[in-house]
Amino acid sequence: MKYFCLCMSPAIDALVRLDRAPEGVGEIFKDVADEENVGGKGVNVARWLALRGADVVCGGLIGEDNAALFERELARYGIGDRFLRVPGSTRRNEMIAWPGGAFKVNRAAFPGLNCGDDLLGLVLERLGGGEGFAGSVVVISGSLPGACGAGFYAEAVRELKSRGAFVVLDASGEALRLGVAAHPDVVKPNADECKALVGFVPASPDEFGRATEMLRKDVPHPIISDGAGGCWFDGEFAPAPKVDVVDTTAAGDTLLAEWCFSRDPRKAVAAGSAACGMPGSKPPDPDKLFDRET
Repeated sequence: MKYFCLCMSPAIDALVRLDRAPEGVGEIFKDVADEENVGGKGVNVARWLALRGADVVCGGLIGEDNAALFERELARYGIGDRFLRVPGSTRRNEMIAWPGGAFKVNRAAFPGLNCGDDLLGLVLERLGGGEGFAGSVVVISGSLPGACGAGFYAEAVRELKSRGAFVVLDASGEALRLGVAAHPDVVKPNADECKALVGFVPASPDEFGRATEMLRKDVPHPIISDGAGGCWFDGEFAPAPKVDVVDTTAAGDTLLAEWCFSRDPRKAVAAGSAACGMPGSKPPDPDKLFDRET
């Protein structure tokens, strides 16, 4: 099975750890180091698939000025690099954390990007690499650069489906709503995101079942995350194990990637939960979770 991951808004996630909370305006912390992780939802999905031994490529957009960071990360995991390079730098998100508190700054993705030159066609041509998408799994995930417009993913879903791909969509907001209407094969909203799709936030097993049935009118395989409780896969609930949470950054991406790989709800939830115990978007070790053959 070939996997293609589309990541239109990757990021460099930087974490700065303070030994105590800030006490006032203008305070200076000296000799503080930061940790950098290459991330973005599509990159996180591709990384887990690669760790599971899948044949996977990742594409979308990265900035020319700091492309080397992504090139090294993709090469490290054996992920095929199908990204388009665009002028400027890929966004850098920064989290400042201290015992008992934190805040995060998310920067805009490619604010100067011009999407007028058939960007979708260019991105898919590069992502496909001449192989085509028939019989493959294409995972579309993450946010969009503002210049792309909310309908970008819907157009991508329709185009990829017309080329014979099994299309998985993990987005939010209007891009999610429009994307669902384009009939992907899988969609993965959380409970809150269901409101824009089915008109309510499910909170009980009956409500999750009703939301699943409503989503099935457009999508054959709805996956609805219930946060720390677990996840509903086509109406089947898989509870999440208890873990010491370090960072939830890539938990949903790891869950989705494992489902795409094994189609096993319990393995998917186990992988997503394990990701919560890792800093930033760093993946857990699959060999400590599953036998290499599974």
